[in-house]
Amino acid sequence: FDDPAHRDLADDVTKFLQATVDHCILGLKILNQLVDELNIPTSGRTLTQHRKTSVSFRDVCLFKVLQLGLTTLKQLQTSAISANPQQESILGEQSLSLVVRCLNFDFIGTNPDESTEDVGTIQAPTSWRTVLQDPATTELLFDFYAKTDPPRSSKAMEAVILLSSIRRSLFPTDKDRAAFLGRLISGIRELLSNQTGLQHQDNYHQFC
Repeated sequence: FDDPAHRDLADDVTKFLQATVDHCILGLKILNQLVDELNIPTSGRTLTQHRKTSVSFRDVCLFKVLQLGLTTLKQLQTSAISANPQQESILGEQSLSLVVRCLNFDFIGTNPDESTEDVGTIQAPTSWRTVLQDPATTELLFDFYAKTDPPRSSKAMEAVILLSSIRRSLFPTDKDRAAFLGRLISGIRELLSNQTGLQHQDNYHQFC
């Protein structure tokens, strides 16, 4: 990603998402594979090489990729994409998988000091704050959980759980963080109260 041509990769894949539904599905699959490849060290590259590439991708492209996943979910929610039920299912699953992969990204590098309180915390960049803190983001994920079946619903809940693990320092004030966590708790409490989706083992597993 030091090469300017590579920095435009996410924008190039976006063109797939703006074409036919089948192209959109392909574009989401490519982005899922891309995030995986740049997040997990592979043979043939030293850890230093991997980290340099991973950090560059994080800083240049990852936020755009997250937004593409959320935008596609919003388009599905509002029926802005003309797709048949099978295509909608695949688009939803791929979009939710992409959101989960972005939130699960190794933001701070491999082998963190396990003695710190940061282990298990999502170290999302401050530039992500507006999207992650936006009530519409959590509402979108809760809506997909409530209205779909696994694997979409379980992926939506996985994304909600990851959001609850965002680092404290991302929020400008404790009041902002309390409001954010309050929305998550209220949404989960309502789902548990109504036992929404708990008949599915994959969903139940996410709650556990």
